[in-house]
Amino acid sequence: MFFVNNALKRKVKGLNLLKKVRLIPLVLVAMTNGAQGQEEPKLETNSAEPVVLQQVGDKAAPSKTTAELPHWLGPIVYDASSATDSTKSTPSVLGPVAPWYPIVSPLLESLPDFTPEAIANVSEMDQGEVAELAADDQEEESAALVVQPEEKETSTLPKIVILIDDLGYNRKGMEGALELPSQVALAILPSTPFALKTAEVSQQQKRITLLHAPMENQRELKLGPGGLYANMTEQELKSSLIKDIDSLPGIVGVNNHMGSLLTTKQVPMNWVMETLKERSLFFIDSLTSPKSVAQKTAKDYGLRTVSRDVFLDNIRHEKAIDKQFNRLLKTARSQGVALAIGHPYPETMAYLHKRLQQIKGDGVQLAPLTDILINPSK
Repeated sequence: MFFVNNALKRKVKGLNLLKKVRLIPLVLVAMTNGAQGQEEPKLETNSAEPVVLQQVGDKAAPSKTTAELPHWLGPIVYDASSATDSTKSTPSVLGPVAPWYPIVSPLLESLPDFTPEAIANVSEMDQGEVAELAADDQEEESAALVVQPEEKETSTLPKIVILIDDLGYNRKGMEGALELPSQVALAILPSTPFALKTAEVSQQQKRITLLHAPMENQRELKLGPGGLYANMTEQELKSSLIKDIDSLPGIVGVNNHMGSLLTTKQVPMNWVMETLKERSLFFIDSLTSPKSVAQKTAKDYGLRTVSRDVFLDNIRHEKAIDKQFNRLLKTARSQGVALAIGHPYPETMAYLHKRLQQIKGDGVQLAPLTDILINPSK
C-alpha cells in the first residue's frame, strides 16, 4: 500500500509540471501582443510651430499659446540637444533627460529705465524733457539693431569738440577734467584756488587751454575776481583782461564765462577783441545770449573763432547729459563739426569718462578745439 501511494504522488507532480510548461507559450504570446498594442513615447525635436514662454509657478515652461515677450528681451536660444516634451518620459541609455528651459539672450547690455517710478525720481527734469528722452531712446534702440558700415578713415569722419568750463575752484573737478582725453579743451577761471595748477598740468599734457573770462550777466550774478563789466572804461576793461590772461601759463584762447549782458554790447566787445588780437589769441563765443555780437566782432577783427552748439549739462542728470550728447552727435553728422561745452560736475565727468571710450562706434571723431576754428582770412 505504501508503494502505491508514492507512485500516485509522483504521477500527480509530473502532470502539474507538464501543465506549467504548457502555459509558458501562452504567457509569451500575451506579452508580445500587449507590447505591440502600446504606443512608444516619442521625442519632439523639430516642431514647426514656434515655442514661447508661459509662466508656470516659479519656472518658465514651453507652451503653444502665451502672451508676447517684452520687446527688449531678445531672441530665445534653443538647445536642440536637450529639447524634449516635459509631459512625457523616455528611457535613455545616457540617463534621465533633464527638463528644457529657454536661455534668454538680451540684445542690449542695459537700457534706460523709463518706468513711472524711475521718472518720478528725476526731480530736475520736467515731463517734456522725460518724454523727449524716451523718444530718443527708442530711436537709439532701433539704430542699435542696424549693422554699422565699415569704419571710415578718420579724416572723413564728422568732428565733435568738447570744452570744459569753470575750472579753478574745485580740486575734484580739476582732477576729473585732466583725466579726460587730451583732445578735450579746458577753460580756467582767473585768480581761483586751482587755476594755476590746472593750467600747468594742462600745459604739460599739451592740452588746449583757455582763459574763461568772467563777463557781466543780465541776472547780476557775482563774477568773482577778474570780472569784465559793461560800465568799465576802455582802460579798465583792457587792463583787467590782460591781467587775467597773464595769470595763466599756456593760454591760447579765451571764452566768456556767463556774459549774457556784456556779449550783447558792441563797444566792450570791440575792446575785448582788440586785446586778443594783440596777443594772437582766438575767441570762443559760449553763446549765453541769442543777441550776442561776440563771434561776429571776433571775425571783424580777424580772429579765429567759433560758437558753442550744445550745452551738455544745464540739467545735471545722466539721462539729460546723454540726451545732449546725442544732440551733439546729430549736429556733427549734419554740419560736419560741433562744439559742446560742459562743466566739471561729478555727473558730467563720470558720463564723459565712460562715453568717450565708445566714441569710435558713433561714426565721429573727438577732435581738438583748434580743428574747428573759423579763420576769417581764408
